[in-house]
Amino acid sequence: MAASADDHKLRGNVFFMQQLYDDAIREYGIAIVRNPSVPAYYTNRALCFIRMGQHDRAIADAEKAIDLDSTLAKGHYLKMGQALLLDNNRLDAAINALRKAHSLAIEQQVLSVEEIGQKLREAKKKKWEIMDARRRKNDSELHQYLTALVERDRQRQTSQLHPDNLQDIEDTNAQFDNRLSEITGLFTRADDLGKRREIPDHFIGKISFELMSDPVVTPSGITYDRSEIISHLRKIGRFDPLSRQPMTESDLIPNLALRDTIADFLAANGWAIDY
Repeated sequence: MAASADDHKLRGNVFFMQQLYDDAIREYGIAIVRNPSVPAYYTNRALCFIRMGQHDRAIADAEKAIDLDSTLAKGHYLKMGQALLLDNNRLDAAINALRKAHSLAIEQQVLSVEEIGQKLREAKKKKWEIMDARRRKNDSELHQYLTALVERDRQRQTSQLHPDNLQDIEDTNAQFDNRLSEITGLFTRADDLGKRREIPDHFIGKISFELMSDPVVTPSGITYDRSEIISHLRKIGRFDPLSRQPMTESDLIPNLALRDTIADFLAANGWAIDY
């Protein structure tokens, strides 16, 4: 009797656990041929492709799974987000996919909420680091450009002075040296601030993954931004998204200490508002 599609999926699972990804891909492929309408076959194979660094093939399988079931949170959206996350040119798509996965996971109260949230934080941090690296590169190029302009101006002015007028030459050089020192100091201070451009994880909302402005604590002891948790309670259900314990808006307690800490952080790090 020929093995069923599910039998091949189970064999693929065994190979996957043994990290025999080529064998697992073969079994999942047979399962797909025998029953191409099951999203899990595609998501399982996508995860194999992710492990093997074959991003485009992983994304193709994840997209097929999404076509079959757009509400399957614990699997294809996560795997699609993971696959996209490996490509720096597709970070926005990865963030969007993971946001959708996180939202669906909360609605369906599946166990992968925290795992998806961690991947989403990873994606946002990666995007931030790339943007920050680009900013540093632009600052460095601007520093070099301004320095070259000052040196060009120095050469022009000193060339107009009489070579025997040593005091004027010395004064002019001192003036330009001071100007260069001020420019270097400005960029050095900016770079020192840049080195500290990291937002503590506990400042970030656990639903929106944005910097919190009005943190509140639920009866489970978990802190959310007030607007995001109230939106969840009104639209999704009266339960804590992470602990899944029943709760209402009246159960929320302001986290005043954290709110003040975030306000102090923003006062000293104005760039963080763009996170």
